[in-house]
Amino acid sequence: MLRTSDVQIGYGESTVVWDVDIEVETDQIVAVLGRNGVGKTTLLRGIMGLNDLQGGHVFLDGENVSTLRPFEMAAKGVGYVPQSRDIFGAISVENNIRLGSASSDEFLLKSDVPPFIYEYFPALEEKSGAKGGTLSGGQKQQLAIARALNADPSHLLLDEPSEGIQPSIVHEIGEQLKRIRDNRGISVLIVEQNLNLAMAVADYCYVLETGRVVEQGTPEEIESSGAVDEYLAV
Repeated sequence: MLRTSDVQIGYGESTVVWDVDIEVETDQIVAVLGRNGVGKTTLLRGIMGLNDLQGGHVFLDGENVSTLRPFEMAAKGVGYVPQSRDIFGAISVENNIRLGSASSDEFLLKSDVPPFIYEYFPALEEKSGAKGGTLSGGQKQQLAIARALNADPSHLLLDEPSEGIQPSIVHEIGEQLKRIRDNRGISVLIVEQNLNLAMAVADYCYVLETGRVVEQGTPEEIESSGAVDEYLAV
């Protein structure tokens, strides 16, 4: 289980996330929802060790991992897909995926892409020899997820996976995330503005407003609570 306890995260002396408690159980998809600028990305960066915590703690399967760096979090089974995707445009799709398996100790890559990755993302297999920079936005997002999966994580953090992607591909990514949860036993924490995607895939949701959790519950509870109109409507 991935859990935060009273975390405060920010930049310099400025605090963006205040006293946030969230839990991601095993085999669960949890969505953090909120308008742009409410602290969703900062929360994810703090969990991953990209931003130092100003207060509180992060726990992974009961272990306090609050001070670990990103490479240490990755070594403990936490995969991270940033909003920017960070695809290497000059190398092949296959080699982009293989980079996800790079050993921090030996700097080696696994020779082959595991078959299950191409089962989830058949379009990437068709494009395996193409340069990463030639892919569409939706394919680049799928590639970023595939690269993270190649590290065999137990937890997967995704930052705005629907951004800039056509609706049909967003739906496809949502279905892939549910298959990953169900078939691989991977817990997923997703931060999103796209309510349709979040409500379709999440088992549980947290709503952020000005860096604080203002509502939480199942998708059905969030929709019936009025939080959508109050905190999420554009």
